[in-house]
Amino acid sequence: MKERIMIKSYCLIGMGDITDLKEDITFVSEANANYVCGEGLIIATFRSSLHIAEIEEFLKMNDRSFIIFEMTPGFFSASIKNKEFQDSLFGGKIDNSFLTSFKMVEGLREMVDSLKEEIGEDFNKEVKKELTLNEILDKINEVGLTNLTLQEKELLEKYSN
Repeated sequence: MKERIMIKSYCLIGMGDITDLKEDITFVSEANANYVCGEGLIIATFRSSLHIAEIEEFLKMNDRSFIIFEMTPGFFSASIKNKEFQDSLFGGKIDNSFLTSFKMVEGLREMVDSLKEEIGEDFNKEVKKELTLNEILDKINEVGLTNLTLQEKELLEKYSN
């Protein structure tokens, strides 16, 4: 069975001495990389069949200062006011609106409604745990014996037997 080669999109931000970083990016990328450069800073987007850990190891071996991340749809976004930079790096506007998994509120409401139907009336009943003897004694110290609820007085009686 043939192993399937996955080509992933990456964004790399290089800082400091960036003189040879373009060459490094060209070495790890499958096709032409896109760059925006300034003094001591480079932002590059590229596609590679290498895993991020392999690219990281290569860049560290060459003593580079960088930030790298995979540009997985739905897990990154970028909005650069300079349209030329946005287009050059990301091919235009990034649109994550197609992701239906982020309609969590509706999904949670449906799940809660479904649970309410399954559980029935018991869903809204408050579950009360039985107080320990120490908790009842603490309450007596705070509010006095006469201010205990009937349930608390019955529990105190139960604990005293």
